[in-house]
Amino acid sequence: MIIYYKIKWILSTLSYRLIGIYLPHTFWPGGIIFSWLRRILLIGMGCRVGKNCELEPGIDVGFRPNITIGDHCQINKNVQIKNAVIGNFVMIASGCVLLDRTHNTTNITQPMVMQGESKKTPPIINDNVWLGQNVIVMPGIEIGEGAIVGAGAVVTSNVKPFTVVGGVPAKLIHKRLNDEL
Repeated sequence: MIIYYKIKWILSTLSYRLIGIYLPHTFWPGGIIFSWLRRILLIGMGCRVGKNCELEPGIDVGFRPNITIGDHCQINKNVQIKNAVIGNFVMIASGCVLLDRTHNTTNITQPMVMQGESKKTPPIINDNVWLGQNVIVMPGIEIGEGAIVGAGAVVTSNVKPFTVVGGVPAKLIHKRLNDEL
């Protein structure tokens, strides 16, 4: 049984890296089939992908992804995700990067390249979130339900539900609800 899963993973990974990542967009005639094929290949690689997701070309998940994607999500082209939890009804625009680790930099007597990487801590993107184009989400960050992250933002701290943030580093722009959060 273990051999079956290894073969399935190898075939899915090779197929995704060589073909699936380059299939046309979903807006092409019959394009939803390409998105469906990407979903099937990602599941074969060990990802959990919900129903009715639009997965565009160029989504880089690496070779050992640990990704959960909810239902009805839209992930646009050229997005990098290696390890993340993504809720339902999430929109991720082109060029976004969801990081799960960084480089260690605390020892100033040793070159940073020799200090290794931090522990993997996946970002959590809750339901009904919109990440604008080229957003970077740092490791371990949680983005609350209904939040909007403006294009080009670098999210270095948790984002409260139903807020709009933007900038580098991302700061509160306004609240989407009249109630105090």
